Amino acid sequence: MSSDTSEKGFQNDIIDYLTSTGYVKRTTNDYDVVSCLDIELLLKFIHSTQPKAWKKFAKVNKTNTEARFISSLMKQIQKNGTIEVLRNGFRDVAKFDLFYAKPNNDLNPELKAKFNQNIFSVIDELEYQNKDNGNRLDLVIFINGIPVSTIELKNTFTQSVWKAVEQYKNDRDPAEPLFKNCLVHFAVSDKEIFMTTKLAGKSTRFLPFNKGIVNPEVKDNYKTSYLYTEILQKNQLSRLINNFIFEEDGNVIFPRFHQLDCVNMLLDEPVPGHNYLIQHSAGSGKTKTIAWLAHGLLNKFDDDNKRVYDMVIVISDRKVIDKQLQDQVKAIERKQGVVEKIDKDSKQLAEAIKSGTNIVVTTIHKFSYILDEISDIEDRNYAIIVDEAHSSQSGTHSENVKKSLTNVEPDQDTLDEAEDEYDESLLEEMEKRRNTPNLSFFAFTATPKAKTLEMFGKQDPDFGDFRPHHLYSMKQAIKEGFILDVLENYLTYPTYFKLVKTVEDDPEFDGDKAKRVLRKFVELHKHAISKKTEIMLDHFMNSTIHKIKERAKAMLVTGSRKEAVLYKLEFDRQIKARKLPIKTLAAFTGSIKHDTIEYTEANINDTKKSVKEAFNDDEYKILIVANKFQTGFDQPLLHTMYINKILNGVAAVQTLSRANRIAPHKDDTLILDFVNDTDTIRKSFEPYYGETSLEKETDYHILYELMENIYKGMIFDEEEVEEFVKAYQKGEHQSILHNLLEEPVKRFNRIDDEADKSQFKKLLRRYQSIYGFMAQLLPFSDLALEKLYIYIKFLNRLLPSQVPDSLTGLLEDVDMDSYKIDTRDTAGPIVLDDGQGQLPGMGDGGPGTFNEKEKERLSQIIETLNEAFATDFGEEDKLYVTQMANNMMANEDFINKVKHNPQENVAAIFDKIFNNELVHIFMKNESFYNKISNNEQLRERLKQDLLDYVYEEQGEQV
Repeated sequence: MSSDTSEKGFQNDIIDYLTSTGYVKRTTNDYDVVSCLDIELLLKFIHSTQPKAWKKFAKVNKTNTEARFISSLMKQIQKNGTIEVLRNGFRDVAKFDLFYAKPNNDLNPELKAKFNQNIFSVIDELEYQNKDNGNRLDLVIFINGIPVSTIELKNTFTQSVWKAVEQYKNDRDPAEPLFKNCLVHFAVSDKEIFMTTKLAGKSTRFLPFNKGIVNPEVKDNYKTSYLYTEILQKNQLSRLINNFIFEEDGNVIFPRFHQLDCVNMLLDEPVPGHNYLIQHSAGSGKTKTIAWLAHGLLNKFDDDNKRVYDMVIVISDRKVIDKQLQDQVKAIERKQGVVEKIDKDSKQLAEAIKSGTNIVVTTIHKFSYILDEISDIEDRNYAIIVDEAHSSQSGTHSENVKKSLTNVEPDQDTLDEAEDEYDESLLEEMEKRRNTPNLSFFAFTATPKAKTLEMFGKQDPDFGDFRPHHLYSMKQAIKEGFILDVLENYLTYPTYFKLVKTVEDDPEFDGDKAKRVLRKFVELHKHAISKKTEIMLDHFMNSTIHKIKERAKAMLVTGSRKEAVLYKLEFDRQIKARKLPIKTLAAFTGSIKHDTIEYTEANINDTKKSVKEAFNDDEYKILIVANKFQTGFDQPLLHTMYINKILNGVAAVQTLSRANRIAPHKDDTLILDFVNDTDTIRKSFEPYYGETSLEKETDYHILYELMENIYKGMIFDEEEVEEFVKAYQKGEHQSILHNLLEEPVKRFNRIDDEADKSQFKKLLRRYQSIYGFMAQLLPFSDLALEKLYIYIKFLNRLLPSQVPDSLTGLLEDVDMDSYKIDTRDTAGPIVLDDGQGQLPGMGDGGPGTFNEKEKERLSQIIETLNEAFATDFGEEDKLYVTQMANNMMANEDFINKVKHNPQENVAAIFDKIFNNELVHIFMKNESFYNKISNNEQLRERLKQDLLDYVYEEQGEQV
């Protein structure tokens, strides 16, 4: 007997499996084409589960009772939708339930018994039209006589899954009540599955419902067998109806496979005290995944029928919470009061936690201000879902989340290290940060950094590397059409220029610093800006403007705020001169002075709307940015990006990904890059194309090596560290703390070699960075490490920033001889390696040692720049302004006001703070003091910039 390779054989295999797991097999004769119901099974369910309600209904509807009940139910489905009726039933004389969800715990055996009374059934070859020889459906799934899913099958021995998709699009009438009533429609072959929740003829959008880009092989079964062995099984289908499927803007939302798989995996065995990392690309529907997970975690019970988590806290690391995230979590709320959006201030967050609100959606920054207010809350288990988990989750704000929500006390062995009550207090703080058995973090990101992987990822016990717990890769999102490949069309326009000396002397400057200054000189040169603007406008008007049905937009990414202002002015000048029908917008923080005019977003843009809102308007076609909108900005009409800023690593991925969103009629994107080479961009993207992993964990011994090298610098010793930290723990006045640091600052200033000073500061910053991260992972608490960390945090603020060489006069000694942009067609795809992207372990660069930077003569600097100049650049540090800022950051009373007050309130008292710092400057440099004091406009601008800086570093408007 030969094998059955027909579509019918595939169909029978599915039916056989379903019936073996409790489904009832029905025939097309059991289906009523008018009501779209299996009336017999429906009434059987109602009679057996709700006899009292039926009796009450029958007493009022004495004639045609069953017909009247069916008619009433049909009206409810037509009015409210199938998912609403299944979840909440309907009322007509009496309350009727149409489905019993599986209970989350065993506290009420009656609920479990009710769930087991649900009738799951399947009909094959269903004739759903009220006419002879009407169309048939391969399979239809019913619950209690109500259809919930249709399935079209194809066997790839004869036809591909796309034939099933075409059948739905071309041969199925979207107006047919059965299709409108069902929750989901599956096109299925033995290899692939696609699904949709709404038929719309040829416009129907089918989404992939596969386990990966390619479904894995299944021993002795079809690759798509998971549809009927997992998804359609009673428990899973019940969970889908009760917890996942919902209506949004009139459309039924059904989870994609990776969303469902991720949430199910995280809900299967969540354990307080464990962390989980989810690497989901843009286009994954992350916001909905987070919302489903939040509600699922809240309703997760352990074997003792107790909630695993008392509260669920959804956190964003943005200072302004993503409104879409808040609204999505709220949208799935089934009962009023379960979700609270924290959209006011930190006091609102403290009250929500104290009251035990079930789900809270907030920002990570607010936890820094509620430590004292919630310190006495009883022990609870918290599930903390982190949106866009990056390295900020390993910093001070993350520490404060842990301190706020855990009441762990150190054990006696740990306390034995303490010499007094102040050491004990410090150890308690360390243990709260390190040991959090009542907290679980569920961290979501598309681009996990090394710190993120080590803190939240799972470690392979054999190889020691760290990986995400769940993956939906950039590669899969591109292949499935949920994002576009921004590297498919990558155009580089190399820039060539030549600088010449204008002096006979050959003075010496620090090479790297001078290169950055000279590079900036070239980029801000009027000729360079004019030429690049002309190229971008020509490209936009000849190409981009015709994309996406004439609705396409572009973004120019610049390297500084001043650059953004200059490009905005030049774009507007050329647009006006050429009478082009487009407008531009510029986005940058604070203000920039140019040609005696102070430019801000408000006065440089001709709109009263916010830049983000205005960019939605069709007239605004080009957005010029400096740091803003390079992450977290979602504008599907953004087609082209002009890059005039050096990008690398995660920053490159996040910036270029602004253009990857899909939109109707958006078929591609284009990147035009003036600065970066394709190899750098390729290397930046490759770790995040597939699964990202961390090669190895950080060796904590690096902290002791750094400590040893720091003490070798002879700037301070352990006794001074002990004395300072003791004073800090006692709460001594800040003047005492300043005095304790005065000698180390003097020793630092007495170092003759500026390179040695710079290297010592790098050592301090490196220790701060690594310990700030490692302190949350160390399997022990070491007071010596913690005290050095505290000491360095304050000392660093008082050490002057180093200027390796005076660059005064550098720009007066050079001029630009020639400038050329190569606009020959160098477009093409950047092809990424399909392999796994692995990040190196932290600290692989070694703990740091002193080295002497070689100086280069000016002629050598220019020669190097003329040959290869694609180096990073930034604002030249101003020594005394930096000192003023550092002193302000070290002023605890002032910083406390910043933390708890909006900026406009603090501005009223900032005059005194600013004047005090000017007096300190006068003692060191009278010329610098006079320059500021004698120029009122300069003074006010500097004062505003310093206040902006402090708020960017420390403040939060609450």
